[in-house]
Amino acid sequence: MTGLIVSLATPILGGMISLAIWQAKRNSIQVQDGLKNLHDCVHQMDTKVDEIQLDIAKNYCTKDELKYHMDEEAEWHSQHHDEVKELRKEFNEKTNRLSHDIAEMKDMQWKMRMEQLDKKDRLL
Repeated sequence: MTGLIVSLATPILGGMISLAIWQAKRNSIQVQDGLKNLHDCVHQMDTKVDEIQLDIAKNYCTKDELKYHMDEEAEWHSQHHDEVKELRKEFNEKTNRLSHDIAEMKDMQWKMRMEQLDKKDRLL
């Protein structure tokens, strides 16, 4: 009886193992194909972007125009930097003046309070 069970179970077990190996191999091939297709798509996009960059540079502006634009942009950035630096300087000066004025106001308030206390003490 045991021999009969073993003789029936062995081919079934072997078939299940073969089926599992075949399924794993098929999944592996599908994953590899998918990754290859993804790589090809990315490569095609990279090529298209490079072609578009060259076409734009060739067809829409000359080298001199591009250089002029880059120089103008660099000059704008420089002016912008100088303006921001000047604004920071003005802001710092006004902040210093404001803090000085606030300190004077506190001193004046303190003096007024002290004078009021002195007057109050004299009246009593």
